[in-house]
Formats: sequence, structure tokens, C-alpha cells
Amino acid sequence: MKLKVAILIDWFLPGNKAGGPVKSIYSLIQSLQDKIDFYVITMNTDIASDKVYNIPANQWTKYENINVFYFSKDYFSTKTLLGCLNTISPNVLYINSFWSFRFSILPLVLKKINKLNIPVVLAPRGMLEAGSLNIKSFKKKIYLWLSRLLNLYNNIIFHATSDAEKKAIENFFSTQQIFLIPNFSVVENINVKIEKKKNELKLFFLSRISPIKNLDFALSVLHQLQIPKDAYIEYNLYGNNEDKIYFKQCKERIQTLPPNIKVTYKGILDFHQIPQMIAQHHFLFLPTKNENFGHAIVETLSCGRPVLISNCTPWNDVNTNGCGFALPLNEKLFIQKLQELVDLNNETFQTMCNNAKQFIQSQLNLSTLSQEYIKMFEYASKN
Repeated sequence: MKLKVAILIDWFLPGNKAGGPVKSIYSLIQSLQDKIDFYVITMNTDIASDKVYNIPANQWTKYENINVFYFSKDYFSTKTLLGCLNTISPNVLYINSFWSFRFSILPLVLKKINKLNIPVVLAPRGMLEAGSLNIKSFKKKIYLWLSRLLNLYNNIIFHATSDAEKKAIENFFSTQQIFLIPNFSVVENINVKIEKKKNELKLFFLSRISPIKNLDFALSVLHQLQIPKDAYIEYNLYGNNEDKIYFKQCKERIQTLPPNIKVTYKGILDFHQIPQMIAQHHFLFLPTKNENFGHAIVETLSCGRPVLISNCTPWNDVNTNGCGFALPLNEKLFIQKLQELVDLNNETFQTMCNNAKQFIQSQLNLSTLSQEYIKMFEYASKN
């Protein structure tokens, strides 16, 4: 008999503003649904939005081929959450957040007081790493202290997707069982070539526009570039502008750039539009402060495009595999590298594109990943 895994996540498809975790869960389900029965429990709005989906709420329904329960805000309660879980009797509860009250803290409190007797696997999704903890740090420190005092995270299993995340979990919960398994990232396989001309560079940013993704750093670097007048840089921004104040600051910086450096906010893309967008650019330029996985990086490499990123991700090996550059967050280093990329010739660029696909395919073995996830869920169901 197939395992039943209930997935708790604040936002899910058709919403597409929440970024990586949604992609991870969608890819996981598509890859393992013939071996595990998945049931997604989420809200019926996207992140930072009050607009409800045109999908039946407060009942089990289907999104594509996926079982989903979309809670409306006014219907959600402890009682309705427990009722929703009781209707499917899952073997494992897979929580995809650390700070969510509805879908992480509340279920763990219910488990602690014996109202919920389901084994739990918790994926913090990078929320215990330094870059994330530094945002609203006082409240987070108080909660961490209190949760450890109450042993709220005893007898659960943690899922880390990188070595850095595993160390961050161990820093707070050293006695817990931790499975280290990368995220699934199933990307449409495309083979579209783009020419790289000297003095021309097409960059893109694919992420939430928030301080942790460091767009202001990227714009500051572009502002300081010294490139010939006949050179041209295009930097297209894709993602949810969730922090309005920060986005306003970024727009003000964009207006100060020289005319031969064009930065344009393009909005939010559906999942299936992303590969074709990537294929139209030369490099991902994402100097993020922290990534526990980095879906945008994986998607870019999978589409055969190199990356210019910070060294605050699990993908520093792009440096030694000829498919990109992972640099410390030092503006001078990024300025120097961008000036080199403006001069990059087509032959070297095409080699980097080929290296990108080979590298990511060697890193993400879907068959091995599938076995590791099954092993984690089976282990959880027995403990």
C-alpha cells in the first residue's frame, strides 16, 4: 500500500509569487506520485494577496493531477485543520516552513498536546540560516528560546536541502534526526542557443524582490561599471515585488543608471514560461545573501545558461566546472567580473552553456533523489 503524505505549505499553485518552496513541492509530487499519495493543504490566496483563486475552497479538490485542500482565511481553525487531516489519515505530515503559524507552529503545538498523532518531517526552507534569521531577529530569537524550553521540536524529523541548512538546524536542534536531501527541480528540457557578441550582455534576475535577494547590490554594481559607450547591458527582473519600500528604493537606483545599461522589471512568470525566458539571456545575475537551495540557479543551469551569483548558495562548484562564477559579496569583484563578461566571446560562452547542463545533470540525479525521499518518508512513518 502506498504511503500517504500530507504536505502543509502556506502557498501553492496556481499562485506563483512564493518562489522556491512551491516549485520544490510541485516537482516532488510530479516525480513521486506513482509511489506516494500526496495531499497538499494550503491557503486559497497567493503570498501578500487577498485575491482568492477561482478554485473550490474548504474541500478536497484537484489542481492538475494533485489533491489539494485550499483553506479560505475565515474557514481556517484548529478544528478544521484537524478535520481536514482526519479525512485522509496520512502516514506522514510534511511541513514546509519554520515560521508559519498556521502550517508549522500550530501543528507542532497540537502534536505536543497529543491532539495530532502523525509523524512529522519539517523542512525549514532556509529559515534557520543566518540570512533569514537576521530579518525580524528579536522575535525569532524569542520564539526559538521558547520552543526549545517547551521541547516543541522533539520527536520530529528535519529535512535539510544543503550542508549549510543542516548546520543551521544542528545549531538549534542538535539532537534531532536530520535527512540531507536536495530539492527536486524538474525543468523543461530546452536546447535554444543564443549568440554572445562582444560589448553585449543580457542578464536576468529571477527571484522574490526582497532585501535577502540583494537586488540593490546588483544595481549598485551596475551603477559603478565602466564600459565603452558602444557596449550595452540588459538586465531583466522577474519576480514578486513583495517588499514595496525596498522595490521603490531599487526603482530609484535604476533611474540613475547610464542609458547603455537598461534595467526593466518584467513581473511574475508562470512556471512553464521560465525556461523560454532563461533561453533569451546570457547569464543569471543573482548576488543573493542566502539560498538553502536556489531554484533560479538550478533552472538556469538546467536550461544551459551560466550564472553570476554570490558564494552564499550551495552552488559554489560552478567556479570549477566552467559554468559560472560564485563570488564573495564584494562590489569590486562583481564589477570586475561583469566587465569581463561584457567582453566575453561567443565561443567561450557556448562552452559555458554546455558545461552548465553537464554540471547540473551530474548534481541532480532524479533516480537517486527519488529513493532518498522515499526512504525519508518511510523512516518517518515508522517513528
